[in-house]
Amino acid sequence: MKKFFSMFLVVILIATTLVGCGQKPGASNDANKKETKTEAKPEVKKESKSKEKPIEITFAIHTQPNTNEVKSAEMFKKLVEERSNGQITVKLFPGAVLGGEKDNMEQLKVGEIQMSIFGDILTSQLAPEYDPTVIPFIYPSLDEVYKTWNGPLGDKIKNALIERGGVQLIALQKRGARNLTANKKIETPEDLKGLKLRVPEIPTWVTVWKGLGALPTPIAWSEVYSALQTNVVDAQENPYENILTAKLNEVQKYTMKTEHLYNVFHWVVGKKFFDGLTPEHQKIILTAAEEATKWGDEQKEKLDKELEQKLIDLGNEIVTVDKKLFRQAALPAIKELSKDWAPGVWDEVKGYLE
Repeated sequence: MKKFFSMFLVVILIATTLVGCGQKPGASNDANKKETKTEAKPEVKKESKSKEKPIEITFAIHTQPNTNEVKSAEMFKKLVEERSNGQITVKLFPGAVLGGEKDNMEQLKVGEIQMSIFGDILTSQLAPEYDPTVIPFIYPSLDEVYKTWNGPLGDKIKNALIERGGVQLIALQKRGARNLTANKKIETPEDLKGLKLRVPEIPTWVTVWKGLGALPTPIAWSEVYSALQTNVVDAQENPYENILTAKLNEVQKYTMKTEHLYNVFHWVVGKKFFDGLTPEHQKIILTAAEEATKWGDEQKEKLDKELEQKLIDLGNEIVTVDKKLFRQAALPAIKELSKDWAPGVWDEVKGYLE
């Protein structure tokens, strides 16, 4: 009897063990399925959210609000945000609130900002051997400046900007031609001899004006009015807008239409940022920049005519000069500068000078 009871207990124990072992794998599989299911859901949601996140462009501008270039940037912002259906937002920071041009160049390199507008400093720093457009008395009009930019030499400058500065040029914008002012008429290059001329501290500009017989004197912009008033210098050169803004017409009787330098603004975008965009978003940015700068060029054309008339109305005499004579007189100095240019650059511009 005892033997039978012991065998009965062993059978029950074995059966219980088998039932338990048969249930665990099924329970474990269900749990694993649930766990796998639970883990997959957050990943899908996270990916979906990242796709909806808008792209933000921080656009630094070193010039003051309400200027033609800032108004053009405002148009750019409007076009980009509308055409991207709000997927791209553009934040403008004019008035050098994010720093000057050199600061903005560094910020673009490290990705702190995505876009900016530069004057001559951009190519002077990153492509000096390729860019003759920043040298006075070479180009007879803005059209020729744009022609250089749209040709093989322009491609070399653009490549240098990418390789050395990590920025891609997306548009050019007219700044206005620089003109000479003085208290005597300067009608020929010979009239420049011995003239104490205020210039910015740009070595190539000093070389050219010195070659014309003037005595170039670098003076800070903030001190130009008093320097002219006290005869520290006799003359200066700037676009109409700067002449009127600084009220230089009060201390200068004549404005000579030398138009010796056709400055442009360079609109750039960080190359790494731009390459990370979809082709559709890239196209939106490129076309918006083209349209905004074209509009700005048209406004500048009208503005320059208005400003010239304003100078006349304020008693300033506008003197028309033979610009070709001045370019020819500047030729020896420009040839000296060309020794530092890359091969082929002189061939690009010599037709305007010889």
